[in-house]
Amino acid sequence: MSFAPSFSSFPSFDSISDSGPSQIHKLETEERKKKKTKGRSPKDKRLKREGRSAQSKDTFDASSRAKAEEPTEFYFSDRAGDSGNIQYGKLSSSSIPKYFVVGRGRIILGLSPIITAFSRRSQITLDDRSKSLKLLSVPPQRRLTADSKSKRYQESDGFLLLGQGRRSRTGDPSYRAITQEDDSDSDSVVSIFSSSEDERTLSAHEETLRDLEQQLSADPSSITNWLRLLSQTLSTTSVATQEARKARSKITIPLLSRALAAHPANAASPLLRIKYLRAIEDVWSESQCDSEWEDALKLGNIDMWMEWLERRISKSSDGLDGVIDTALRILSSLDDSEDSELGKLRVFWRIAIVFKQAGYHERATAMFQAQAEFVFANPQALNGVPLEIRLDVFEEFWDSEVPRMGELHSKGWSHWVSHKQEHNPLTVVTLSVTPTSTELDPYRQWAEYETRADCTGQLPARTTDDNIDSDPYSTIIFVDIRPFLFDLRTQRSKNVFRLAWLSTLGLHMPGFSASLSSSGDSWDDRWSYIHLTKPAFLDAILPTAGAQNISLTADALAGALVGRQKVYKQSFGPIKNWSLGSCHLFDPIYGTTGMWNTLDIADVDTGFVSRVFSSLRLGPEDTDWDSLSLAFETTLSVKSALKVSRSFLASDRDSLSRWAAHAQLERIRGKSDEARKVYQTVLIASAKPIPRPYEGHLWSDWAEMEWLAGQEEDALSVICRAARVEGHGSLAALRTRRTLNEFGKDCTSWREREAWIKLGALLVILTSHNIQNALSIFDAQLNEIRPRDTAHESLTMACLMFIYRYGSVLKNPVPPSILRERVLQSMAYYPHNSVILALFLEVEKGQGVWGRIRGTLGDNTENVKDVARRVQEVWIAGWESGRWEAEIERTRIGLSGAVEHERTRGCSQIWRIYIEFEIRAKQYKQAKNLFYQAIGQCPRCKDLYLLAFGSLRGVFDGRELDALAETMAERGIRMRKGLDEVLEEWEPEKQKNDEAVNNNEDDEIEYNAKELRRLRPY
Repeated sequence: MSFAPSFSSFPSFDSISDSGPSQIHKLETEERKKKKTKGRSPKDKRLKREGRSAQSKDTFDASSRAKAEEPTEFYFSDRAGDSGNIQYGKLSSSSIPKYFVVGRGRIILGLSPIITAFSRRSQITLDDRSKSLKLLSVPPQRRLTADSKSKRYQESDGFLLLGQGRRSRTGDPSYRAITQEDDSDSDSVVSIFSSSEDERTLSAHEETLRDLEQQLSADPSSITNWLRLLSQTLSTTSVATQEARKARSKITIPLLSRALAAHPANAASPLLRIKYLRAIEDVWSESQCDSEWEDALKLGNIDMWMEWLERRISKSSDGLDGVIDTALRILSSLDDSEDSELGKLRVFWRIAIVFKQAGYHERATAMFQAQAEFVFANPQALNGVPLEIRLDVFEEFWDSEVPRMGELHSKGWSHWVSHKQEHNPLTVVTLSVTPTSTELDPYRQWAEYETRADCTGQLPARTTDDNIDSDPYSTIIFVDIRPFLFDLRTQRSKNVFRLAWLSTLGLHMPGFSASLSSSGDSWDDRWSYIHLTKPAFLDAILPTAGAQNISLTADALAGALVGRQKVYKQSFGPIKNWSLGSCHLFDPIYGTTGMWNTLDIADVDTGFVSRVFSSLRLGPEDTDWDSLSLAFETTLSVKSALKVSRSFLASDRDSLSRWAAHAQLERIRGKSDEARKVYQTVLIASAKPIPRPYEGHLWSDWAEMEWLAGQEEDALSVICRAARVEGHGSLAALRTRRTLNEFGKDCTSWREREAWIKLGALLVILTSHNIQNALSIFDAQLNEIRPRDTAHESLTMACLMFIYRYGSVLKNPVPPSILRERVLQSMAYYPHNSVILALFLEVEKGQGVWGRIRGTLGDNTENVKDVARRVQEVWIAGWESGRWEAEIERTRIGLSGAVEHERTRGCSQIWRIYIEFEIRAKQYKQAKNLFYQAIGQCPRCKDLYLLAFGSLRGVFDGRELDALAETMAERGIRMRKGLDEVLEEWEPEKQKNDEAVNNNEDDEIEYNAKELRRLRPY
């Protein structure tokens, strides 16, 4: 008997006859099948057949997938024999093992796995499976066009009316007649195909490009149209990856090159130049980019200088000395005009933030202290003296180490010059940090020490301090800050300096950084929003670590599912962003304390800020600065704010703005009667025939207070008194409305005019109770103001808040579509306004579908999102309770697009929030990858490096952390205590602990041996 070579233990099939065992086995198999199927219903047969087929299909898919992943193995051998070979000498046809071809025969060995074979019309063809994915990115070839004349589907109050049913036919219907009805609506509602199949219909994207090209052919100097063409061209590309970013740059370069060459005025446009220079950074070499930058800097535009400074800061090879040289070059190139002073302040502010982020907090504070003393405390005897001579005199004051601006017992440079012969026993006490920590790991100890020292060590130390030898960078000599000092002559420059110092101290001023740009497209929020990375803000934006955000969507009651009520956070979240001056300081939109609340002053040295407010006051007429001081004091204590307000009123009792602020403080404290007394005393007791400046604000605040309290009659009486109209009724209301319109037209300030407009709208809603009539007053005024202007934005916010308070706060019946439509229209003009976005969330409450909210998240090609909008979208993911984990992936995609987009790519705050987001989502490896990308984009941010030693310590080993510490030293980042010192201190403790553990082990062994001897022989 011979054996087959493939199965060494099986008999040969050729030497055994075909009859006999095979037929017997076949009969037995059929009998078994009959017994199994007897008594079984057709339904059971079908279910079993479907289950067997599904199981075999799953087995095939798993096996084929496993074999497809191993392209080097082209076959496999089945070594499990069949018992039929031994019993009958051959295999039965019913028990032959079934082997399936990999991929059902569609995968061809030797070719790429993405190429598959298909049988079409009895022909074998090869196809690329990746083509189906490419079809998704192809723009549409046909477009659905709606007929504007069709009246079949008309919207009414935000809803589509349902049909009224079939028409009732009169008479006997002649159903045998075949007629064709003239239904023009159904034929013209949608036009899908063109008349000719060969004629290709342009898509909406292509039509927009064609229209823009035609407009540019007629007017090639239109910067707006060139930017629209660039945005529309890039709308089909993504920004999710670095490769996509390079592809966008390659598209941008030739288009902007054509724009710069199209007209001589375009070559001088800073906006086009900056976008062009940002694009070449991703494609060209560094030497070519430097040459292009030098040509662009010849324009002398401050926005160009600031972008060049950002480029130099992002280069890690230059060090801090290179950044300082770049800043000094910019300062020397600017003249003494008002615009140049603002440019110098922007450079000054940016360098202070660089020092602060690199760990040199004392140097940043010293820069602002010296500039404040030099400008606000200049001695009278030095007026008109050249700058260098004044700096020499000021150096003597700085070296005396007397208390400086913002410190306790500081009296200023002018007082020191007049009393420098007197002995001043005052000393400045600086806080020292003791290296105490509860962490056991030395790297975590070092990170905690550095973080705590940076928070407490803000003020410069003196040479007489005890810890000066251990930390020499804490003492700032005058040579370190002298090159950055300059004169400030205009009132606007001084005010900008004060607001910049407050922002550096952590007190956010919404819209301030955007107001400094000359082109209206400022990107300074990439580095000025340092308040976003404070621990309190991070906890408010992101859920706390370890919090369970899963909530059940339904409950079971008596066997029936009952949906749970949705729980939302307050729509007016922690992010505040609007144009500077478009929102009133004491308007209770974000709480009862006005613009700032306890979250805004968290981790802020409130004592130092209060002294800065008092030191930088420019006299009794500095009402705007005093209002900011009162707003800050209100967040600390309303009673202390009232005391400060009374002190202001004691020196200036005729100021209506101070009385308005005082009345607002009484409202915040909950004393409406006291606020009403203030209004009656100022407005009625001392009334004049012609309204005084700022009088409209007091009337508007008084009427609004009565209206929100539910006292409509009192509010109507206040409005009539504001118009100097006596009596009641419709005639008095008409006279009042006409007088309010005249008062508004006579105002020169848009803020005063807005107050009279609000009074007129409130008058209409109180007399007619018709929201549309009241809104017509706002619309008439908005049509006269240019959109995207500060006055237009302020009046838009006032209109939306008027609808919200009338419907949501006072619970009056208002169709939801009124507020929704106006909010959506306003978001098109002001997509970054946090108040409008909060109202958008309010109108979406209770909606079952998050379609509109999700449409606002992620990348939007029409409006490039700034830093505040990106961060607010992260907060929106957790706006509804229990949805944060469901929105993790969507939030991740939005942050990924933010760190790749040129608008927010270099923002260290966005990178910090992205890493913290991954840490709280427990994706530590992803956070580690983001960490390396972050320190590449922001090489001088110390807080980013400390994440590796703190929150991400579990995914970093000691070798990697030692290398990071060396990188920090090479890039000029300050370390208050060397990491090697901490490791050296930790080694003896480790050895001591190890010895204690070894002694305990020896004692345990000796004890066990004694017990063993004692228990013998048992």
